[in-house]
Amino acid sequence: MARYTQHFVVEIDPEHLHSTIIKTLEACNLVITYETDDYVIAQEIETNASFAKMVTVEVLVHRSEIEGNQAKLTCVTKNAELPLRVNNYCHGISDLVSKSFCDNSEWKLLEFTSGY
Repeated sequence: MARYTQHFVVEIDPEHLHSTIIKTLEACNLVITYETDDYVIAQEIETNASFAKMVTVEVLVHRSEIEGNQAKLTCVTKNAELPLRVNNYCHGISDLVSKSFCDNSEWKLLEFTSGY
């Protein structure tokens, strides 16, 4: 199973955080399949990729660590594909989501780390 994790610290009004996450994921052609105040799951629904390559993205908002307008997010992009190559399909979607989060004009990116 391919799995890629990114951590973000962003500055945004907490009231707009959830909707901004959803808009960002939808801009990546992902469909929101589950959401709570601190957790969002989005998936590829219509794609030319095989079923094993279809990607799921989970975003966790660390609610207990929100300080003022600073929020910590963890984003996990995964699928059932074996990551036999460095630049596999899941990695490409992970990069797309990560770039969308980093370049989002709705918040100020304070910190970004990526781990595999």
